[in-house]
Amino acid sequence: MDGKQKVLVVDDEELAQDFLRFFLSKRFDVYTVGSVSTFYNIINKIDFDLILMDISLRDSKDGIQLTKELRASPKHKHIPIFVLTAFNTTKERSNAEAAGASKFLTKPVDTKVLVRLIDEALASIKEN
Repeated sequence: MDGKQKVLVVDDEELAQDFLRFFLSKRFDVYTVGSVSTFYNIINKIDFDLILMDISLRDSKDGIQLTKELRASPKHKHIPIFVLTAFNTTKERSNAEAAGASKFLTKPVDTKVLVRLIDEALASIKEN
């Protein structure tokens, strides 16, 4: 990888991983994981600049729980986390906000909007 900013995609749907990797890899180094165990293996090995976290994971934990864990971690609490879901409900949005999500986005995501939001989030980190 070549010095681009690093984005981690956490989604158990391979098609979603491929879609996001395809559209984001021109601008970012994109890493994808499809399970909670793989997430734990990679999160402490690589310093990510931003995380795209699906809420629904077919695993022991969901994206909301992982977001809470990241927010409680001194090493990871500063990382912008965009929570993605196919279910745009008030409850999902409220849970994501309570967990500390930086953004709540509904699938399918408009890639131009997503890239703009990522750029804004990463620019605000540089300013701080």
